[in-house]
Amino acid sequence: MLILKMSLVGMMTGTYFGVHLFFVSLGSVLLMTAWTLWISPSKRRWILFFLSIGFTVLILSNVWYYRYFSDFLSVALLIQIPQMGEVGGGLRDLIYPADFLLFTDIVLFGIYLVFNRKKSFNDLPRKSRNRFVVMGVVAGLFFLVTPLAINAGDRDEWLVQDSLSNMRTYFKAGMMGHHVIDIGREINDQWIEEKQLTAAQQRELQQFFDSNRDQPVDETFQDKPNVIVIQLESFQTSVIDQQIDGQEITPFINKFKEEVLYFPNFYHQTHQGRTSDAEFLLNTSFYPLKAGSVYTRYPDHSYDSLPEKMDSQGYETAAFHAFKRDFWNRDDVYSNFGFDHFFSIDDFPDGDIIGLTLNDKDFFLSSVDRMMEMEEPFYSFLVALTSHTPYDFPEDKKELNLNSLEEEIIQNYYHNIHFVDQAFGAMVDRLKEEDLWDDALVVAYGDHDSGLQEPGRDMAEMAEAESAVDYLNLGRKVPLFMKLPDMDTGEVISTTGGTIDIAPTILSLLGEDKGYMIGDNLLDDKANLTVFRDGSYLYDGYYYQADLTTERENGTCYSLETEEQTERANCSPVLYEAASQLRMSDLIIKKNAVGQLKGETVE
Repeated sequence: MLILKMSLVGMMTGTYFGVHLFFVSLGSVLLMTAWTLWISPSKRRWILFFLSIGFTVLILSNVWYYRYFSDFLSVALLIQIPQMGEVGGGLRDLIYPADFLLFTDIVLFGIYLVFNRKKSFNDLPRKSRNRFVVMGVVAGLFFLVTPLAINAGDRDEWLVQDSLSNMRTYFKAGMMGHHVIDIGREINDQWIEEKQLTAAQQRELQQFFDSNRDQPVDETFQDKPNVIVIQLESFQTSVIDQQIDGQEITPFINKFKEEVLYFPNFYHQTHQGRTSDAEFLLNTSFYPLKAGSVYTRYPDHSYDSLPEKMDSQGYETAAFHAFKRDFWNRDDVYSNFGFDHFFSIDDFPDGDIIGLTLNDKDFFLSSVDRMMEMEEPFYSFLVALTSHTPYDFPEDKKELNLNSLEEEIIQNYYHNIHFVDQAFGAMVDRLKEEDLWDDALVVAYGDHDSGLQEPGRDMAEMAEAESAVDYLNLGRKVPLFMKLPDMDTGEVISTTGGTIDIAPTILSLLGEDKGYMIGDNLLDDKANLTVFRDGSYLYDGYYYQADLTTERENGTCYSLETEEQTERANCSPVLYEAASQLRMSDLIIKKNAVGQLKGETVE
């Protein structure tokens, strides 16, 4: 039954489950259950019963997690459980009633055990049981190891350390194999592997950054402008200019984008850490981890961060987040980023609560009050929260009639976005009133998608999403706006980019070198490589969708213009550069390597 349940994972998640996964899953089950033949029959059946419960819960947990993150669970996520309790309301939308059919065999098995608990069973002789245990282990190893050996050719991305994503490990080793490997990898990362860079690693990293330098830049502005960066929660590009039954979802931003630099081909690059990943990408220009969040796994590591660079240029720096100070370790992380101040929920006056905490309008306006107390020039980083999953929204604040949409959660998402649009507009007006607008460099961007764009749902149907490129744009595109000092007219910047590129672009505008950052300047003329955590990427008008089931080179290439599949050769020139960026980023984070590259010692 466990093999059947594992095969159903493919159906429940829309992923591939083929012959390879069948055999590695069979091998895993044999290895995990063969030993029970050494146990007496009366105990064995109860052990198998509880093993079946445990494995079924693990399978369903992975399915539920995949429905939101398009990834499987990792042991690194265990340290995020305390944070999940604060935002766990969204879980209910990931659980389908049919999921619980996976417990049918367990219920029947349990009934059988209860009614036969006193019944004795004859068992095989010990020698026969020993023989079957050996046969089970040998068969399990054969079914597990043989497919892995066949797929061992991709040596530069093998299972334990260098696999680019959890899903690649799953497709090579199966669900149980993935979790065993993941545990081993975490033990190695946290307690075994030396944190000091080897000489070879230091040379490799230095060569990587030397080759990744931008051209020398000149200061764009005569005076140092205040820099204000606003991260908008779950804000997708698809909502801009969207109308439902003649009602604009984002009326303010629809006009605002005509007055600023607007980047319609901008993509989020977050992974399991979602909002925290977006913050990390913005302030460090490094990629998120393939498992867990940097904020919970490595909160004390340091980087060549945007706040530190701003501080070195005489800026006063502050982060604003209207929730608990220690949520996702932000107090420690922001300090290590180099922020002078962190304003959390206790630093804001009381106001209406929407979703998790103080509504965005009150948050934005109170943040402007704080900015007015800061010494200029200042760098302010604001993390909005109103439109956070599970998207609950008070009835008395709903202004749109969205009854034509079937799903209440998607209705509420649009109500949230409509409110955030108004809140953002109120902040812009307030900045203008306080003479903080004209001379400032203001950046606003969406942190990640809503998680509501799966095929067959209202959002996908309204977007008429059909092709792989359609779903890429629906699920990955988020808006980016930049208002330059004394800007008179807006402009559409068609450059393709991602969250990792924002900090280098800001620094370039300020005449500063990006230092140890991976991203690129979005305002230069060169083709930009935009990489996602699973190894997929965008480059020069093409989208490479990584194949997680076999070799890295076997992905699919699409033209962004025609949305049609095209020759893989159009995407292949930067295949290994994309993988290299992810690998270098992981090495930097896990080894706390920026300081070492600067000549600092590791404690």
